[in-house]
Amino acid sequence: MAALPKPNNLSSTLNRQAKIPTTVRLLKKCQNFQEVRQVHAQLVKLGLLDHPLNSGRLLESYVRLSHIHYAWSVFDRMSCPDVFACNTIMRGLTACDNPYNSLLIYNKLLVDGLSPDNYTYTFVLKACSRLKALFEGRQVHCHLIKAGIAPDTYVHSSLIRMYTNSGSIACAERVLKGFEEENVLAENSMISGYFGFGYVEEARKMFDNMVTKDVATWSAMVTGYSDNGLYGEALSIFKEMMAAGISPNESALVSSLCACAHLGALDQGRWIHAYVDEIGFGISVSLGTALIDMYAKCGCIDRSYEIFQKLSSRKDVITWGAIISGFAIHGRAEKCFQLFDEMVSEGIEPNAVIFVAILSACSHAGYVEAGRCYFYRMMHDFGVTPSIEHYGCMVDLLGRAGRLAEAEKFILSMPEKPNSIIWGMLLGACRMHNDVKRGNMAFQHLVELEPMSGDRYKLAGLMYSNAGKQENTKRIRRFIAENDLETTRGLSFIEINGVVNEFVAGSVDHEKNREIYSIWKGLTDY
Repeated sequence: MAALPKPNNLSSTLNRQAKIPTTVRLLKKCQNFQEVRQVHAQLVKLGLLDHPLNSGRLLESYVRLSHIHYAWSVFDRMSCPDVFACNTIMRGLTACDNPYNSLLIYNKLLVDGLSPDNYTYTFVLKACSRLKALFEGRQVHCHLIKAGIAPDTYVHSSLIRMYTNSGSIACAERVLKGFEEENVLAENSMISGYFGFGYVEEARKMFDNMVTKDVATWSAMVTGYSDNGLYGEALSIFKEMMAAGISPNESALVSSLCACAHLGALDQGRWIHAYVDEIGFGISVSLGTALIDMYAKCGCIDRSYEIFQKLSSRKDVITWGAIISGFAIHGRAEKCFQLFDEMVSEGIEPNAVIFVAILSACSHAGYVEAGRCYFYRMMHDFGVTPSIEHYGCMVDLLGRAGRLAEAEKFILSMPEKPNSIIWGMLLGACRMHNDVKRGNMAFQHLVELEPMSGDRYKLAGLMYSNAGKQENTKRIRRFIAENDLETTRGLSFIEINGVVNEFVAGSVDHEKNREIYSIWKGLTDY
């Protein structure tokens, strides 16, 4: 790309030619914020900013670089913004997590007597989708019908996405039926919508019936399975995608790595990493974060940290959260504290997820006072309001350390009513430290909140058993059996030769169970 003219040269160029196309070309060449500001300054100095084309292209440049505040200042001083300007600022506001103001711009456009185009409808529907604004989305749908807009790939795909995100799957299906021929983009939106509702079978059926599938179709399936906790199916469809010769996009790669992380499928995660390097895909922040999380959860925390360091200055708060959480689950609390300080020193504001990881690290390491300190800093230094997860971490921290009286006092001082997670944490701690009296109290609260939860009765039974109260244990077991209560069984995964094997406590349902028990018998005999 040709270098941007220096300020003096730029000034003389604009003075000599004073042609609008020159300005547009210069803005298109700008690759960073400083270059756009340089052109902006010259436009103000030469009195050329009031021309609609100049201000519109300047607005577009700021939006392209995600500097929405500067974009808004340009838009705000436009006396009569045209449809292009309105579309551009709507797109920027929605992309920068301000969809409400995007709706206000759409309303202004209508009040000013401008006619929306297909881009307008696409952007306003995206805003409605982000807000789950079903009422406003239906109004926009009415505008589409009144304007006589025929089923359009991008507009009606956005309409489908709006309806599914807003909880109206039936309306989304009716929009899809408006297409006379198969429309891949619209059906991709519908597949994602089905997965969003947990309608896995419907999504699979639509996928299987599609004559034409693009990379986004396959990606929607991989992501949908992963988001619904069907990690084995996510990896299976990813393999089908590769076998079909479809090069995965970033979304499919990230979702596949997420599935590997949850299954502990290290070999498959490594294969995906090697594939990314081989094709020169380029590791973005999102993909890098997925790799960090995958390696950490698969037991390779040092490899995870290597990737984190290679991301250099491109790390965001989600990336920091992934590596801090990784060290937390590996019990390396001191490293978590070090990374937290580095993150803050780099100007990254810690969010709620970061503090869950930090408090969890304190809990597993037994650092009670450090945990108290971070809980205080979370509220008073960083303005993060504690959620039920944070309170749960603090109860777990105090409970593990045997400070059960403090844990109970902490629960009773909570500004919101403790839920079953909180009382379950206390019951678990009471079981660990044989505090039956306090455990009874926690159990009574759990019975009130979840009267038919088998897991809660099972935990209480274990507490009574540990304390030698066999009659109470028998009574609990009898109650579970008579009421046919379901209890969660232990589950583990192990990857062998690229195949993930699942083992469930109390089950012998495995194709190689005879070989496993034979080897186990040999070990015990030895």
